[in-house]
Amino acid sequence: MPPGQELLHTARRDDADAALLATPGVAPFSWRRLLRALRDPDLEILEVAEPLWVGEWVRALRYIALAKAMRVVRRRRVAVATYAIENLDVRDRLRRPARLALGVSLLALDAVVFGTTGAAENYRRTFPRSLRRTRHTVLTPRLDECPVCPPREAPREPTVLFLGTPSERKGFGVLMRAWELSGAVSRGWRLVVADPSGSGEREPLPPGVSVTVDPPRSAVHEMLCAGAVVAMPSVRQPGWREQIGLPLVEGLTHGCRVVTTTETGLADDLREHPLVELTTPGDAASLADGLRRAMESTATAVPGRRGHTKSDVVAWWRAACALAR
Repeated sequence: MPPGQELLHTARRDDADAALLATPGVAPFSWRRLLRALRDPDLEILEVAEPLWVGEWVRALRYIALAKAMRVVRRRRVAVATYAIENLDVRDRLRRPARLALGVSLLALDAVVFGTTGAAENYRRTFPRSLRRTRHTVLTPRLDECPVCPPREAPREPTVLFLGTPSERKGFGVLMRAWELSGAVSRGWRLVVADPSGSGEREPLPPGVSVTVDPPRSAVHEMLCAGAVVAMPSVRQPGWREQIGLPLVEGLTHGCRVVTTTETGLADDLREHPLVELTTPGDAASLADGLRRAMESTATAVPGRRGHTKSDVVAWWRAACALAR
């Protein structure tokens, strides 16, 4: 977490990074903690959940109202910013009255950073007027190198990694079919599933596929450093579409080749990436072709920085909000 920030979380995921939760300045949300933060004369920006995370956005509007009311006490304005990555078409989620209300509430924001081009287009299609009054830009995630792993010089192992719960929306079923179509086993390849939840009983796995249940973060880093390919074949489901995909980001930051689908919000940003194979969602034949291309490829990451960190996002917010004053 960048210096000078305090994180108040309203919920905690089972796979949350324990090291982050132990960081000074990270604590469960309470109104007392928020009031204390808003009284801080050095506070410049209040970051809130993105508007299309509707449940959290309704809460966030109360935090924004409190911040604006506190301006009388602080005698200094606090800017409101968000980082948005929702990729599912707004019209598939919300009826027209809700979209209109959400569009009006967007005016409470001073600055928006979109994490993907897909998310930016999603908001622009539905809320063009609101966004014209709000400073916004696209800053995709940092994808060039892992900050905690040393550079790997040894050859990559012939391993495909699937990171995450093996569910239908993550494309696990189509991946199993594509794996058999790809002929990977006859070429000496294996597929390792790193399942954080130990999903219980499942159908028998094809040859060459194994499962590691709830590996620690250190083990996941080791897998990514050694493996050659990461598969993330996400498939759209009612009410859900892949926003970014942590396995995709982690694969690229470790120098792996990545096979994914056009469902991720990063798809348009990655079309020219030398390590990425985009395939048709839900199509086992297309995915098998993508796996074969990735397994046969000798492409390596291009030196140089790609993408942006949270510090970059905060810096852009600060600059945008300073211009808006």
